[in-house]
Amino acid sequence: MKHFLALALPSLAMAAAIVKPRQTPDVRVVTARSISNGLGSGCPSDKFSVSLNQASNTLTIIFDGYDTWLGPGTDPNERENFCDFEVTFNFPVGCTQGVITTRPGGTIRLENRFESSFSAAYIISPGQLTGSPPELRFTSANYGAPEGSYLDYMRDHPASIRVNVNTENQRNVLFTARTRIFLNAPGITATENSIFGVDHADIFIGQLSSC
Repeated sequence: MKHFLALALPSLAMAAAIVKPRQTPDVRVVTARSISNGLGSGCPSDKFSVSLNQASNTLTIIFDGYDTWLGPGTDPNERENFCDFEVTFNFPVGCTQGVITTRPGGTIRLENRFESSFSAAYIISPGQLTGSPPELRFTSANYGAPEGSYLDYMRDHPASIRVNVNTENQRNVLFTARTRIFLNAPGITATENSIFGVDHADIFIGQLSSC
């Protein structure tokens, strides 16, 4: 038995030395563009710009006019707005899974009993997405303020993804987001001005692993 241990232990040590930890897949953000230049769009291309961080893993979209208003005499159409955009990611060859997050932020002020929402339908191609997450809701209980005063907000809107890249030519993966913002006053006549605006949105992928 002693001779067996003397022979087996070095073999186990050699096997342990060969095992390497799995590396986190390297996914980079490349660019983004607006794809909603039509009538009523909250982000036509001339009011849509992007900023990429130094590590190329977070892209910030900057909006100029993606907002909704509701108040006395306001056009009812002003309570809703939309923005569709595409973000290009560069994935490694192989199967990668993770969580893609859209993080909208901006300015909000809600009259008593008013509410607002941010919703989005997401598509990733090539790849699979677990489904678009529930809409983000904001209420006057948390975002009410004296008229003329405004509050800042920032919220995460995450979705799980799975991407399988077979060749080098397929590494660019397209993430499409069709977003909508809405102000709602259920059965209430507006006596003050309410606003819900998206000034910027961070886009990034976290919890990356090979699959």
